[in-house]
Amino acid sequence: MVKGISRRVVVVRPESGGPFEQAIFLVRDPAFPRGDAVREACRIAEGCLGSRRRRPRRVSARLLPAAFALGALTASLVHLLASLF
Repeated sequence: MVKGISRRVVVVRPESGGPFEQAIFLVRDPAFPRGDAVREACRIAEGCLGSRRRRPRRVSARLLPAAFALGALTASLVHLLASLF
């Protein structure tokens, strides 16, 4: 907690629901233009959200049984061909 100090802050709230409610940036230079500070804060916040680890894609409910059936069919054909020759 900071007491007795007046500071300029930029609060960035994401438009869509995400892992963060808000990001707070403390502006070091009081002479820094407000528009530039907001743009820079948004750029940094977007960069942090873009670099987060993405969840691995889940295999669809139809693809897994189809892959299993294709593997079983392939193994059966190999076994059949091996027994014929």
